[in-house]
Amino acid sequence: MRVYFDALGCPKALVDAEKIASIVQNAENEIVLSPAEAEVIIINTCGFIETAKQESINSILEYTEMKKDNPGLKVIVSGCLTERYRNELWKSIPEIDSMIGARDIGKILDALTLKSEDILDKGDYREYEFDGARTPLFSGSQYAYLKISEGCARQCAFCAIPSIRGPLRSRSIEDILKEAKFLRDEWDVRELILVSEDTSAYGQDRYGKKSIITLLEKLIEMDFDWIRLLYLFPDEIVSEIAAMMSISDKICRYIDIPLQHASGRILRAMNRPGDADTYLSMIDGIRAKVPDAAIRTAFIVGFPGEDESDHAALAEFLKQARFDRVGFFEYSDEEGTPAHEMTGKVPVMVVRRRIEELSRIQEGISAERLAGRVGMRLKCINDGTMMERGDAMTAVFRSQYEAPEIDGSIVAVIGAGDVPDEPFYQVRITKVLPPHDLEGVIIEP
Repeated sequence: MRVYFDALGCPKALVDAEKIASIVQNAENEIVLSPAEAEVIIINTCGFIETAKQESINSILEYTEMKKDNPGLKVIVSGCLTERYRNELWKSIPEIDSMIGARDIGKILDALTLKSEDILDKGDYREYEFDGARTPLFSGSQYAYLKISEGCARQCAFCAIPSIRGPLRSRSIEDILKEAKFLRDEWDVRELILVSEDTSAYGQDRYGKKSIITLLEKLIEMDFDWIRLLYLFPDEIVSEIAAMMSISDKICRYIDIPLQHASGRILRAMNRPGDADTYLSMIDGIRAKVPDAAIRTAFIVGFPGEDESDHAALAEFLKQARFDRVGFFEYSDEEGTPAHEMTGKVPVMVVRRRIEELSRIQEGISAERLAGRVGMRLKCINDGTMMERGDAMTAVFRSQYEAPEIDGSIVAVIGAGDVPDEPFYQVRITKVLPPHDLEGVIIEP
């Protein structure tokens, strides 16, 4: 069959989608790049927060609408949305032909041929194991995501991930290294990006202790130029990771550590550790070890009970912490979470006003942080992206301080007909392109 894939959600979901695609392709089906060519459309969904759920539902409706002109088209839905809302989806969108959940993506071949609720796996959550294949539909030309664990052992009051993905299940170091070798040897991946629901906790369940440092020690022996970590939790292991960054030029000097808030009162309500002083001490410790580290974080605005004093505390924290980049997210009231039952819900217009205020503060800080890179000569990865800017063509790069898809870029004007084809270039940074990008000049490959 001719199969088209649409992958929504986070990098962890993209890994799932590539695994599903490899199973489909290895069963002698053809992957096509346009839904108009397809006999089967597979949508790998996100079910984490309201905006992501709505995006997934809109995509499903868009593809099922195509059945009016193509009655033989089969639409299959996979991922977190089906794991969380399987019964509701069957009832509300009967045009869906089949679904698989997040527990066992191996049932995708059954879904290609069956229309049955029974193929949804309702058993135990399974460990991700690498079977020697992934289809590179959603990775970059030089980078790929590598999932090191499934699920989460935390019990954050706002989060539905443990109910969707289950408890923490760390992969073995041997299995991770096997997949890493595949990505390097078969895909020529130069930047390996480690992802999970909680990267800091890797190995706690399997080895009885946090083992991310041990894993990194093995990975830096392999032939990758860069290794990047996403989704760290603010605990003691972050200091050890920073120390390792300071002695290995393979580990990107990039800390992605969603803090969610700075008010101690709100953090306790979220069932998360720390407060502003604790976090400032942690950030100072990171910068003492790695002065040039780029630190990215994220905050939930409008958690139940958040008042103006909590908002002011977060604003003041931003001014002191001076993060490189920050994501602000409206609180999403997710059923089945403890926060859903809490009183003191904040009106949406108040939440949006607070986000605007916080964003203005952070934009100024981010611009100052970016300005500190002007004049630097940076090793930049070439993701193969080019774009027009006025009459000129520009190549789009990233340094170790920018993660793909979520951060800014470094753009450099190139000559007519010039197409950068090396994986890395040396780029001298010449100016800031507000709010998130930099401009530079290519010096040499």
